[in-house]
Amino acid sequence: MGDVIVYDVVCGMKTAKGNWTSSTEYGGKTYYFCCDGCKGAFEKSPEYHLSNFAEDYPGVDPTPEG
Repeated sequence: MGDVIVYDVVCGMKTAKGNWTSSTEYGGKTYYFCCDGCKGAFEKSPEYHLSNFAEDYPGVDPTPEG
């Protein structure tokens, strides 16, 4: 089975879940980030970034379970 792919909802980068070094919890889910800068931006405005991600990647779950 392959690695679970997750997205950074701030910048749109994607990689295997184990490759991320920065993460935070929001709304009962763990979100992963390419760097602490993206994590900080998300923590300041999570709904803004989630809304933008949903517009840019319709139907994509940025943090699928796996």
